[in-house]
Amino acid sequence: MDLQREIPRTCDFGAATIVLTSGTIKNPGRRFYRCGANSGQNHVFKWLDEAHDEEFVVVANKLATIEQDLAAIKAELDDMKKDITEIIKLLNVLG
Repeated sequence: MDLQREIPRTCDFGAATIVLTSGTIKNPGRRFYRCGANSGQNHVFKWLDEAHDEEFVVVANKLATIEQDLAAIKAELDDMKKDITEIIKLLNVLG
């Protein structure tokens, strides 16, 4: 059984996952991921809604990291612009 977070794209055995709809009394109409080759113990089974919730958290965390990296890059660019401005002033004085 797949214990990874996020959307399972392949089974541990390499088969792609498929999306099916539950027909059980307990979970009627609920969609789930399953190994496209086999079902049963040691093959992927994960509820689609739970996998998507986990995927949203992972994507949100990645976005937060990208935003932090972008802020750091912008700060570095501002420092470079200041350095370039100082160099140009110095060159104008020397030139």
